This record gives sequence, structure tokens and C-alpha cells, in this order.
Amino acid sequence: MPDLVLTPALSAVLGLQILLLLAGCAILVARVRSLPARFVGIAPNRLTPSPLRASELFLVAAFAFGGAMIFHVATSFIAGRWFPAPADGSLGRYHAITGAGVQLGALAGLAHAWFWHLRPSKRAGLEAPADSTASPAAAPLPALSTAAALREGFLAFTALLPVVWLVNVGWQAALARLEIPAPPQDLVLLFARSGDTASLAIMVVLAVVIAPVTEELVFRVGLFRWLRTRPLRGVALFVPAAGFAALHGYLAVFLPIVVLAVCLALAYERSGHPLVPITAHALFNLNTVVLLLAGFPV
Repeated sequence: MPDLVLTPALSAVLGLQILLLLAGCAILVARVRSLPARFVGIAPNRLTPSPLRASELFLVAAFAFGGAMIFHVATSFIAGRWFPAPADGSLGRYHAITGAGVQLGALAGLAHAWFWHLRPSKRAGLEAPADSTASPAAAPLPALSTAAALREGFLAFTALLPVVWLVNVGWQAALARLEIPAPPQDLVLLFARSGDTASLAIMVVLAVVIAPVTEELVFRVGLFRWLRTRPLRGVALFVPAAGFAALHGYLAVFLPIVVLAVCLALAYERSGHPLVPITAHALFNLNTVVLLLAGFPV
């Protein structure tokens, strides 16, 4: 890791980071008694069983993946023609456009699956899947308002931050001890070497707005919600988390992202509102982007 140069901006960001970590530790201490029950799935929650059949879940995944691939090919052609990738490895419009293509394509695929195939009006008269039964230990709780969901999303982000930081430190130390090379993500390097303001703005919007919505709809609202009423709790928590981490494609962040995904799943289950994991995910990405732009070394 490069030497840390404490500029005023980085000092301010690190000060805020310390306050967030302390606040997260305080939340975890306050909720420590309920954490084991939450992890094994016997704590009260607001999340209802998924209404989707296995075939419908596969359809959603296929449309999301297909949309991402189609948009990626199209935007790669357009960007390669008009905005070639910078030779110095800095963030350019090519990366911004192709990154936008993947995320927006997946979101378009999800929208198509919902509005043309899975809306209640399209499924009228169909019975709920026989195996989508409620968790026997789940107690009904009142639904959250939008404002309450946003507040819970912020609290979830604050609570998961020290957990992910601690796991990340241990993971990096383990990789170094085993002499396993683990270069940082290309996207992290692009942010750190940003040279084009417009492209940087696009990538920030993608990281903080589009990606959290798309990824939470797929991995938490879709896959986790469907798996959590099946017999094996570990499968429900760790299969979507591992898929989410594998999507990022880098060993350097694999375990921390798995832990992040499990925390987001637990927050979603507790709240029953998709805005909670989306908000927590968006704030986590924003926090990472701010650290990178402030000069935190990668």
C-alpha cells in the first residue's frame, strides 16, 4: 500500500470515518443480544415470503444478465468508436459509458421481467408457490414507512461499517501472509486515477445510485428473499453473498464483500423494506468513493 499523505481533505474524511466506526460499534453493542437470533433467523422480522416460483426467479436472473450483456456490447461499440479508453489507465468516458451500460442494462432487464411477466396483474389467479412458507419463528411486525426505511438504512450502514472494516483488515493480512497476490479492483484504480470530471461524475452516480438498486433487487430482494424460507439458513445467507462477491471479480475484496452482503441481507430481513439494504449499500459505496477521492491509498 502506498504511503498515506494526510492532506486536509483526507484528514477530515478520516475523522468522519472514525466517528462512523465508533457509532457503528455503539449500535452493535446495543443490539448484541439480538444478533445471534437475527443471524440464525429466529428473531422477529417484517419480511414476507417471496411470491416467486423458482422458474420466475430464473426468468428474472436471465433478463437481468441478458440486459447487462446486450447493453454492454452496445455501449462498448459506441464508446470504442467515439471515446477510446485512455492509454494511461485513467478514468475516461469509455469506462463510464460501458459501466453505465452494464448497470442500466441489468436494471432494464429487471424492469422488463417485472412489468411484462411478473406484475400482479400478469399473475392474476395464480396461487403462491407451495414452498414459499413463512418462517415459523417470524413474528409479524408493522410495515416501515419510507422515512423509517431510510433511517434504518443509515443505521444498517453505520452498524456494518466496523464489521466490514475489521474483516477487510484481517483478509488483507491473511492474503499477505500467504503471499497471495490480490491487486485492487480496476474500478478502485480508476477512481484513484480519475482525470475526466464528467466521467467521474457518471461513475459516482453509477456506484452510489444505480448499482445499489440493481444489485439489491437481484441478490437481496430476489435471491435471498426466495431462499430464506427454504430449510438451510446458511444457504440463504451465503449463496447470494458469495454470488454478489464473485460478481465483483476480485480476490482482494471477496471475503469483505461476502460479509457486507450478509449484513445487508439481515438488515433487509429485519426491516422487510427494500429501501433499507439499498440505502445501506449506497452509503457504503459513497463512503468508499469519498475515501478514494480524498486520497486514501489503495
